[in-house]
Amino acid sequence: MHPLKLRAILAMTLLGATAQAGAHTVWLEADRAHTGDYRVMFGGHAGKTESYDAAKLGAVAAQDATGKPVALHRREGADGVRLSPAARPALLAVAFDNGYWSKTAKGKSVNRPMTEVPDAVSGVHAVKYHKTIVQWTDAVTHATGQAFELVPLSASAPRAGQPLQLRVLIDGKPAAGIKLAFGEEGSDAVSDAQGVASIVPRPGINRLWAGQRQNVQGDPRLTEISVEYSLVFTAR
Repeated sequence: MHPLKLRAILAMTLLGATAQAGAHTVWLEADRAHTGDYRVMFGGHAGKTESYDAAKLGAVAAQDATGKPVALHRREGADGVRLSPAARPALLAVAFDNGYWSKTAKGKSVNRPMTEVPDAVSGVHAVKYHKTIVQWTDAVTHATGQAFELVPLSASAPRAGQPLQLRVLIDGKPAAGIKLAFGEEGSDAVSDAQGVASIVPRPGINRLWAGQRQNVQGDPRLTEISVEYSLVFTAR
């Protein structure tokens, strides 16, 4: 999905619930078998990961401590995609288009748009974004250009139990009323009129979720769009 189209779509009728109990996200994990590499993970529902089509992984990017791009080598294997940075990154960002999912009257989900599923009663286009922060420098306080993004307001490494402020951006502009949560359920914070939300990090690895699921009209391929974001960092 082109980033410039995201805000226009998300400006349509907002559904009451933004966190989805059955949500799936994408995130990165350090590859223990290959120091310095990262594995692209997909899933998250009930703590489980799932296999995925590597073609669904879109743009990948990394920046060093000064904000300069770091080259990434992408390797596809039977267990998913691995990313190998050419130098130690301060952050890594990925986009993942999970495609169109249509639901039939019998409740079956099919990975195709409604126009290709004759008995479809609803359809969703699921888009995922992710950022992993490795080093806390001034670079992490600047947007990377993701269509949906969480950006820390401070370059200081977060401490467990102390508030961390983040700005929610859609197409680079502050977005109000976006829920943030640890994991994929609940609402630990909501962004204000300036797009700012405050969360309290937990000790160790933190994985924050944010997103919206909204009605879409006038497109025969779907009835809803789901945009989800995950931010991973470590707090001491």
